[in-house]
Amino acid sequence: MNYTIKYSFLGTALLTLFAISCTVVKKAPRGAFHFENNIKFDGSIAKEQEIELKNSLLTQIEDSVQIRVASKIPWPAFPFIIPVQVIEKPTAYNKAAVDQSVLNMKNLMSNIGYRKASIQYDTSSIIFKTQRRIKTVFTVQPGPRYLIDTLLYFFKDSILQSLASGKSENAIPSKGAPFDFNLIDGEINRLTDIFQNNGFYKINKEDIIAEVDTNYTEIYDVSIDPFEVASRLAAIQSRKNQPNIRVAFMLRPNIDSSHYRAYKVGGLTIYPDVKADDMVEELDSTFENKNEIKVISKHQTFNDGFIKKNIVMQPGAYFRREDYSKTLNNFNKLGTWQNINIANKVDENRRAIDYVMSLQPTKKQYFGIDLEGSSIINTSQLSQISSGRIGVATNFTLRNRNISKRAIQLENSLRTGIEFNNFRKILSGETSLTNRITIPWLVAPVSSGAKAFFQQAKTIASADFSYINRFRFFNLNTFNTFFGYDWKPNPNTSWQIKPINFEYTRFKPDSLFLESIKNFPLLQYTYNNGLIFGTNALFNRNITPNNINNKTLIKFYGEGSGILAGALFYNQTKPGKSLSNLYRYFKFDAEIKHIRIRKDNSTIFRLYAGAGWAFTTGSRKGQVSLPFFKSFIAGGPNSMRGWPIRKLGIGSNVFYDTVANGTFNDKYADIQLEGNIEHRFNLFPFYGFMMRGTVFTDIGNIWFRNDLDGGLKNAGFTALTVEFEKIKV
Repeated sequence: MNYTIKYSFLGTALLTLFAISCTVVKKAPRGAFHFENNIKFDGSIAKEQEIELKNSLLTQIEDSVQIRVASKIPWPAFPFIIPVQVIEKPTAYNKAAVDQSVLNMKNLMSNIGYRKASIQYDTSSIIFKTQRRIKTVFTVQPGPRYLIDTLLYFFKDSILQSLASGKSENAIPSKGAPFDFNLIDGEINRLTDIFQNNGFYKINKEDIIAEVDTNYTEIYDVSIDPFEVASRLAAIQSRKNQPNIRVAFMLRPNIDSSHYRAYKVGGLTIYPDVKADDMVEELDSTFENKNEIKVISKHQTFNDGFIKKNIVMQPGAYFRREDYSKTLNNFNKLGTWQNINIANKVDENRRAIDYVMSLQPTKKQYFGIDLEGSSIINTSQLSQISSGRIGVATNFTLRNRNISKRAIQLENSLRTGIEFNNFRKILSGETSLTNRITIPWLVAPVSSGAKAFFQQAKTIASADFSYINRFRFFNLNTFNTFFGYDWKPNPNTSWQIKPINFEYTRFKPDSLFLESIKNFPLLQYTYNNGLIFGTNALFNRNITPNNINNKTLIKFYGEGSGILAGALFYNQTKPGKSLSNLYRYFKFDAEIKHIRIRKDNSTIFRLYAGAGWAFTTGSRKGQVSLPFFKSFIAGGPNSMRGWPIRKLGIGSNVFYDTVANGTFNDKYADIQLEGNIEHRFNLFPFYGFMMRGTVFTDIGNIWFRNDLDGGLKNAGFTALTVEFEKIKV
């Protein structure tokens, strides 16, 4: 019987493979038609580069020669109902279009440095029933790839020349890099940014050109003697198989002379509360404001000082494209305006640019109601102290977007929900209230010079309450309030710091929970009263912002509670005292993620490490662990994917997996180590959607720093050391 199953499976697999490998052509024209294009290389080229180059060359094939294939059910053709590659309405063979495709490919090769590449093609004809299918194979001889030897800047204006040469060390094409027009385009963009950030408002990308010279100009120096000429000719001959390119950047000839002028910011007139039916006279042509920031409020909706504070451009300063963009971003990120329009007028006599900005506010008040429903299909996901498998919740949200006329936002959210089984008996209820105020600037005693570091700063204060009643199990009351800051020192870095973080949890067990402790004595370590008073901080950074195909992201997080207060007021942490429920701990975690992106696939590498240290108090003696709501957990779609969330670990301990048939086995710990590798790739298109596949491996676990006074054998991190010692022996 087993053999029958194996052979049956093998036959099915072979049939499926055959079906996928065949290609069905529908509505083919009479005569020859394009059926397949392929590219092969005749020459030395790296495998990875060959794949990337092949994909690029295929895009240069003319539309009438392109093969458009989709994975579809080929009915009524064989294999009938099994999806296969289907070509519909292929184009008739066109030699002229194939010849043009060769020219397109040569241009592409030249643009990326293969300036001596040659391309030929061969066609073959396959007769299938009444169809004449043409396969075209393009053979590419890339030849040597030119390298960038020298970058030169030739700008007639001395200021432009100084700006370009002064920052040439930041040039995008580095010396010795393979020639690529994309690099040249990037350097033109960089030069444009430099000029526009130094007052040259009218210089744009189209004004800058790059001249490419592949001649060996070093032999044309008339001042050198014949022996030096011979020496240089010998050097040229030695590198003829790896020729070099000199690139010179300059302004396009015959551009308007005003492009050589540096302009300053003139006057700025801002209308902060324009409505759809308002008329703004100054938007027509007047621009009467010449040298100041003027706020004209139509409806007195915003504070004038607040509006001026978000203007980065300053009258009298040279125009900077960065300041212009930051001004627009400042108003966009506040979320208070739905439309932002800015107009400008250049005054050639003053060499200044005057601006008029009109802002249309969004509605000040917002109220919303959301209804949620959830269901747990797999009953094994229910723990002993969990509630029902069906839940219903309602969310009420009230938001004020403009408190005190300064775009301060206040959000109040009320959530109510119940859970039950079979619509007969309510098993749990939940009510939570969230109140958050967001101030769109830094409320802190920092100097004006230091504020430049705190870009897009926000000050946030929050107060949250929640009440959960798991009927006959427990009542859980929590209160959390914090005061903190969010900001970005640059577009690739973000900080979040909460210098004040207060959390209080009051746990009241009921009869069924007290009965559960008899079977699960370790519940007392996870469900209890708790007080947290401390700080936390989060840091994110993209350390490769200029490389979109290879991203490296890092994240650090740290928090602590009661370290100093618990030591200074230790007597107050004893049972019955005011700080008896205080948790004393600190924890830290770090993550690094590297993402490699290619045209048809991507690979993600991730390393994660976290550890926490809990300290004793007057009420908590012996070996203590982190509070369960601050502990590390493993499993789930974003962690160890072979386990459900909170089901991996602890260490190699099996208590939660065996006692009472594992009805309660959520796991929390003090230490976590994890590594993940994932490769995602395209499989085939199916009715317009790309079917993708993933191969991944996850390595990791969680541990306690100790075994809780012997309560959890092999759950401590020391058990890991013992295992390594065994392997070593």
